[in-house]
Amino acid sequence: MAIPEFILDLRKDVGTKELWLPAVRGVVVRRHDDAGRRLPSPEVLLVKRSDNGAWTVTAGILEPGEQPASGAVREIQEETGVIARPVRVAGVFATHRVEYSNGDSCRYLDTVLEMEYVSGDPHPADDESVDAGWFSVAALPEPMSADQKRVVDWALDAGAPARFSS
Repeated sequence: MAIPEFILDLRKDVGTKELWLPAVRGVVVRRHDDAGRRLPSPEVLLVKRSDNGAWTVTAGILEPGEQPASGAVREIQEETGVIARPVRVAGVFATHRVEYSNGDSCRYLDTVLEMEYVSGDPHPADDESVDAGWFSVAALPEPMSADQKRVVDWALDAGAPARFSS
């Protein structure tokens, strides 16, 4: 996974100690086909991660000063080639502690955004994923964590207020 330059700079000072990082997850929902017909079941854009083979929504660390909506648009386009626009904040939560194989440790404060598909054909647009595509919410691929399924559910509940984990 590409580590942002500012994280590499921080790691020079703090080593592998746990960092608290702002992140965003963009759940791109498609409810109509290219001809404008309503799909029988909504679809979500997912990527298959290159590091662990898991299916996930598009996610990433926000750059210093970057707004969550702008970060979600950027991450989705960088990772899948798809253009999407933010609809609403679907939820906010802190992840469990994540420890990487190099010893780095962090927790993410994730802002989950429901995103609307605008254009583009999904494909793995960088080295972070090996596959990307649309999946019916009635038949999500495996492996996919309960955490990922939860944020998809949050985004599909159109118009609902933002959710917060306790």
